Amino acid sequence: MSLASYLPVANVAVHVAGTIMFVSSVYYNYFHVNVPTNVNPIDDAFGGKFKYLTFLDGCFQALYFVFALVVDVFPLVLPSQSSILETLVQVKNFFFASIAFPLSMFVSTTFWSLWFIDRSLVMPKDLDQYFPNWLNHTMHTFVFVFACLEMITAYRPYPSRVLGMITHLCLQLSYLIWIHIVYSQCHMWVYPILTQLNLPLRCLFFLGTFVYTSFLYLVGEYFNKFVWGYQPQKVQTQYDP
Repeated sequence: MSLASYLPVANVAVHVAGTIMFVSSVYYNYFHVNVPTNVNPIDDAFGGKFKYLTFLDGCFQALYFVFALVVDVFPLVLPSQSSILETLVQVKNFFFASIAFPLSMFVSTTFWSLWFIDRSLVMPKDLDQYFPNWLNHTMHTFVFVFACLEMITAYRPYPSRVLGMITHLCLQLSYLIWIHIVYSQCHMWVYPILTQLNLPLRCLFFLGTFVYTSFLYLVGEYFNKFVWGYQPQKVQTQYDP
């Protein structure tokens, strides 16, 4: 048997591991990570955990892998509902291409880039005793790893570039609006780096994030083509008859 014949099994294994990892991490983060106000005043402010892009990304990754696992088992439960399965697969593929992959790349690469420049810009050392190292890597490293594993173990047709990129940019724009709403309510920026930038520099910073996230969307599109080639109709997936 060729290596390709094992990829459907490997893809299901990725979904199982991703579901366990991200669901448990989001749960632990939400219920067990409690940073005192005197250590990080913004943590308990308006928006709760949902003002952090890292936490939102963890929720999106958990949602994706749970949904992907449901799609995996769907043919076993309802083998005759091929039309429903096809719709579920299309939703799964679109969600991964436009949201899960570029968002995980964005969170991971920006976090670690800023960490190595000056970690106080994203996570001061005072937070280490409340935010364990394993959770830090789950939310900021393994989101990257599992997105790549998902890309490698299963082919997916990408949506039109305009539709996929606009979807992701709308997500980023929604988050940008959201953090400004948070600021309007508590007069604190979600991330320390924003407090060190004046208005023109903040505008440039936000513009740069939109340019960068557009680039990451294209990275996913070309990564998919690089791994699977330019003739996807020849690729057989676990959902083919």
